[in-house]
Parts: sequence; C-alpha cells; structure tokens
Amino acid sequence: MIITRYLVREILKTQTTILFILFLVFFCQKLVKILGSTVASDIPINIVLTGLGLSIPIMAQLILPLSLVLAILITLGRLYSDHEIIVMHACGLGKRILMQATMSIILLTMLIASINSGWIGPWSARYQYTMIQNARMTLSERSLIPGQFQKLANGNIVFFVQAIRDNSLKEIFLTQLHQKGNSRPYIVTAEYGHIKRREDGAQIITLNNGVQFEGTVLFDDFRITSFKNYQAIIYPPRINQSICNTEQMSFPALWLSDMKKPDYRSELHWRLTLVFSVFAMGLIAVPLSTVNARHGRLLSMLPAILLYLAFFLLQSLMQSSGKKGYLNPALSMWLINLTYLGIGIILNIWDTMPVRRLRERFICRDII
Repeated sequence: MIITRYLVREILKTQTTILFILFLVFFCQKLVKILGSTVASDIPINIVLTGLGLSIPIMAQLILPLSLVLAILITLGRLYSDHEIIVMHACGLGKRILMQATMSIILLTMLIASINSGWIGPWSARYQYTMIQNARMTLSERSLIPGQFQKLANGNIVFFVQAIRDNSLKEIFLTQLHQKGNSRPYIVTAEYGHIKRREDGAQIITLNNGVQFEGTVLFDDFRITSFKNYQAIIYPPRINQSICNTEQMSFPALWLSDMKKPDYRSELHWRLTLVFSVFAMGLIAVPLSTVNARHGRLLSMLPAILLYLAFFLLQSLMQSSGKKGYLNPALSMWLINLTYLGIGIILNIWDTMPVRRLRERFICRDII
C-alpha cells in the first residue's frame, strides 16, 4: 500500500540519520579511549582505525533499539504535528496502518539485532582482542628507545639505556620491581652491553662491567656484586588467542555451553533481551508518539525515553547480578521483558473501540 510504504520510508530515513549521529557520539568516546592507550604505548597507532571499525558491531547492540525508538517517536510525532495522521484517519485509515508500517521496521531491526548480537558482535570482540594482544606483543619486542625508561616482562622490570648503536648498548640501568619466587628485588648498572633476540621472541640482554645491588629496604641484608658479564632473559608476554570470556562466544556456542555457570546463563539471556527489547520498546513507542498540542513534541517524547532508560538500567543491573550468581537471569530479566511487553500491549489497545466500550461500562457502573 502506498501509505504503508510512505510511513516505512520516513521511519527508515529518520532511523538511518539517528544511527549515524549515535555512531559519531560513540565513535568519539571510543576514539578517546583508544588514543589514550596509544599514548601510554599500550597499543600501536596503526591499529586505531581497525579497532574503531571492529567496535561498530559492539556499539550497535545498544544503539539499534535506541535508534528505532527515537525514529518512531520523531517520525510519527512530526506526522501528528503536521496533521498528516489526522488526514489518514479522516480518510478511513485507522491506527492499524501505523502498526503495519512500524512492525515492518521493528521486524527488520530485530533481524539485524539478532544477527549482530548472535554472530557479528562476538566475532568482532574476539578479533579485536586477538589484534590488540598481538600488537602488545609486537610492542614488547620492538627495539629499545634510548634515553627512556621502559617496562618489560609485564611491568616487573624497568630498563634504561643511554645510547644504542646497532645491538650495542651504553650506560645501562635495569631493576626488578617486585619479588619473583626466591629472588629479591635488585638493581643492575653496567657500562655497556648488547642485546640479542631468540627465535621464540625472547630477548637476551648481556651486560658488561657493572654492579648488582640486591635486597630490600626493610632488611639490612644487602648484597653487592661486581661483574664483568651479566646475562638476563626477558620472555615476551604470552598471548591467549582462545575465547576468554562469554562476550566473544557466538550464540550457538553460548547456547550449547554449560548453562550451570552464572556468567554463561546471564550472557545468553542478555543477548535474547537485546533482540526482544527492539520489539517491546518499538511497541511502546507507537502509542507514545502521539503529540499533545499543549505539551509539544519534546515533552510528549519524555515518557517513552524514560521507559527506555529504566528498561536498560534495570536489565544491566540484572545482568551484572546474574553473572555474580545473585539472581537467576531467566526469571529477573524476563520478568522485566514481559512487564514491558504488557505495557506495550495495554498502550496500543487502550484507545480501541472494545476497550473504550469496556471503560464506559465501568464508568457508568461507578456513576450509578
């Protein structure tokens, strides 16, 4: 039908615009976080754009329901303000035509949300984790920078060299910060040395003509050793490229996993809630998009936005409590889902003829 296509087209245009704006906002937030890690020499700058691209499916999990709600509120609110919907009703087209158009968008968004949260999002999180871990290992294996203090071996060793020429080092300072096994913290200084890399990525540092100070401040047992040759092996950090958390598991793998573990069970119901929220919040947004001439469009949108915020705040609380084993997510999260579904159904049938007649009967009985 022409009217249905018109409504679908208008809602889709608005939703696309809102998605673009929301992605820009979340992009800026993610960019600041990634650039902070780059400045701290945690990840190289050449993976910034790749990291941002891989963050899109993760950000879309929460952005898709919000974009749908705002698109329905803004589009239908504008049509109410411009009296287009009033003309539709005058021509014999009831609210059924609005539901047909919005349900088409809701089902399309639900399909995209299910694919994204079930497969694309976990793949993106897993690939991003592997890429960052490999980048950190590359940073740990890079050549030492002269004149700068650098942390090695997961931050347990601080290394400083005054000058580097090829693989030769000059004026070296090395210290172990924390006690490791039976060895005590130590400080090593040397006049010169050289560095060599093994095939497994480990670095062999050989120092010449230096002194080692071993001991702690709490005890007087210090040991000072002079040496001509001192050798230390610094191993690269181990990279675990396997799936390390539930956020990186696809939906089939999560469904077939051990549901007795609270974090697996909570993640499964959280992903189902992300898809179900598109339907529930879209259903609520249709009747709440009606614009009251006295209040204006912005104030008329306020109840729907407050319901949306309350929904995801409660569901986030239920998810975190479910991961810790405090609550059963199958009960707590779906109780909220069914409550919002009931709110949506009540709001949509509230102004229908059967409900009007039922309300009139109760009002007449109260008067009598």
